[in-house]
Amino acid sequence: MVQPIIALCGPKNEWVVTMKALFVTIILVVLIAVLVLSVWRQADHRSDRVEMGRLLALQSGAPDRFTYETVADLPEPARRYFAFAIIEGTPLLTVAEIKMQGRFSLGNKDTPNYMNMEAVQVLAAPHGFVWKMSGGAGLMRMSGSDSGQWTRFWMASLAPVARFGGDRDHKRSAFGRYVAEAAFWTPAALLPGPFVSWDAVDENTARFTMTHDGIEQAVDVTVG
Repeated sequence: MVQPIIALCGPKNEWVVTMKALFVTIILVVLIAVLVLSVWRQADHRSDRVEMGRLLALQSGAPDRFTYETVADLPEPARRYFAFAIIEGTPLLTVAEIKMQGRFSLGNKDTPNYMNMEAVQVLAAPHGFVWKMSGGAGLMRMSGSDSGQWTRFWMASLAPVARFGGDRDHKRSAFGRYVAEAAFWTPAALLPGPFVSWDAVDENTARFTMTHDGIEQAVDVTVG
């Protein structure tokens, strides 16, 4: 009677061992995947920091100061804009680090699905920008960054949900964004020079054109 019992128990033991091995394999695969994704996410954080550092380093430690003579040859609306935007004697800081908080929408007009978010941006027109945000909570936590080189966002810091950039169209789109933002965050970056020229449009509007790395963006500035 001993031999049949052993024979009946053998296949069951093998099935248990197989299931245990499968379970361990699945756990190992999941852990390796989480590790790879975590390393990938940290690499994104590092490239954000490197690019932000590069842009911040573009700001001179001893900048010139603004005088009205600097813009004396510009169209009258442009002179009015700079007289309003920069107080005479102000250091000409062309790089800004901006901290912000608000709400970020992942939905549409009817169902915006807002989440609270915080972000930091380094703006250094015409050389580039980085906008880095995080918002939401738990599995719905969204984080990522935009720049002139990439757009990449993660869900719960483990699932890449948007990742593109690195081509000319993306670079042109990003350039248009941060050149326009410079008009109110860093007016010193719009002073006439190798990257910027100004033209009159009408009595209350002047147009500046910023050019960098073969890309050109014009912005109309209308003043009261």
